[in-house]
Amino acid sequence: MTGGRDLGALRKELDAVDKGLVDLIARRLEIVAGIGAAKADTDTPVRDVARERAVLDGVEAAARERGVSGELVRRIFREIIGHAVDKQVAELQGTGGVPATVGFQGVEHAYSHLAAQKHLAGRGWEATYRGYPSFAAVVDALVAAECDLAVLPVENTTAGSINQVYDLLQDSPVHVVGEETWRVDHALAAIGAVPVGSLTRVLSHPQGLEQCAAFLRTLPNAVPVHVFDTAEAMRTVAEQGDPTWAAIGSPEAADAHGLVVLRRAITDQVENFTRFLVLAREPAVVAPRVPSKTSLVLVTSHEEGALLRCLQVLARSEHSMTKLESRPRPGRPFEYLFFLDFEGNIAEPRTRRVVEELRRTALSVKLLGSYPAKVVRADTVSGQAADTLEALVAPPEG
Repeated sequence: MTGGRDLGALRKELDAVDKGLVDLIARRLEIVAGIGAAKADTDTPVRDVARERAVLDGVEAAARERGVSGELVRRIFREIIGHAVDKQVAELQGTGGVPATVGFQGVEHAYSHLAAQKHLAGRGWEATYRGYPSFAAVVDALVAAECDLAVLPVENTTAGSINQVYDLLQDSPVHVVGEETWRVDHALAAIGAVPVGSLTRVLSHPQGLEQCAAFLRTLPNAVPVHVFDTAEAMRTVAEQGDPTWAAIGSPEAADAHGLVVLRRAITDQVENFTRFLVLAREPAVVAPRVPSKTSLVLVTSHEEGALLRCLQVLARSEHSMTKLESRPRPGRPFEYLFFLDFEGNIAEPRTRRVVEELRRTALSVKLLGSYPAKVVRADTVSGQAADTLEALVAPPEG
């Protein structure tokens, strides 16, 4: 008995609530589908960012009034809204039910595998998944037609950019056809419910260890050990069977290998997300109503103001720049090329014009692709921002 009530009866009541939640989510998706159908013959964009923010603010406030974690409810609704948007994009793109073989780096239940599953499920695609030992091996498999799509991480909100992937994009004949985000919720897991102070080894991918550096400092007896993948770390700990070994990775990977989660949410930053790019051998054609990004590689001349002139091209066109990443230029010491993401669709005349102007302004431009945007920014890079950049890089007068 628990508080005068039978435990079995309480669990039965809980099961009924859980089923009711699923029914309500399904009903919400049906209503969203109706809204999408109502927009079908209009130019209304699929996403209404202001409306999404209002919904998230509303459910968070309602949660707090009921004594529920606002952050938890906001996270849940963010995923529900994202899934609904994915389904509308799939309907517009006409790609539902397409079978695909998807390559990723790592083993089953790695974050790349989980992100790939999320991406394809949101679009109603049927897929099989194939893990490879390195980022380069994934891209090689895509080029060789061993897989139809590849999903690779490109940046993390805590650890920063993943340079190996940028280098592969520069050198490989592949196209960016999508993006996905995954909230990295690292957990510490071992073969049993052991005290964390007894741990002598903690295995994970180097970025996993870096993202949990503060927590690891609370384990003075544990030595961090690098492995090539977080899910591989979980599998190794399970196979080793040593109660003093633990792994950092996803709770899904811990469950899959029968491990006990000792600590959850151990990342240094609560809002820890990884952005993934979806690659294919051919470019995507994106419907005009779908919010899109365009990615390209920009090579500028090695002279003062060369990059600024390219950024001013974007500023004048009122395209919103979402990412600028520099990488060393191969064979040209201390010279750089730039990876640039901005909101826009190459299928639209306005974006085609800005790409053509960039080609005239820069030494070279490699278009990586236009694709449905998973993450958008409300602020645009305006002419005022370009003026600010110019003031920062201009030499002092006199």
